[in-house]
Amino acid sequence: VASCVGATASITVAQPLDVIKTRVQARPFASPETGASIFKRLIQNEGVGALFKGLTPKLLVVGPKLVFSFTIAQHMIGYFEQALK
Repeated sequence: VASCVGATASITVAQPLDVIKTRVQARPFASPETGASIFKRLIQNEGVGALFKGLTPKLLVVGPKLVFSFTIAQHMIGYFEQALK
C-alpha cells in the first residue's frame, strides 16, 4: 500500500513537468519558445488543469504494475534461493 501511495504522489508531482517537457519537444525546432513561455501560455489558454493532462492513465497503471513487479520479485527470490543451494 505504501508503495502505491508513494508512486501516486511521485507521478502527481512530476506530471506538470512532463506536460511542459512534452510541449517543448513538440514545438518546431526553430521556435524560440522556452519552457517558461510555454508554461505561461498553457496557464493562460488552458488553465491550471492542463498541467495534469494524462494523469489518470498513469495513475490507473500504478497498482497493477506494482503488484506484477512484487509477484515476479517474490517468485524470483524463491527460484534463486533454490538454485543457489
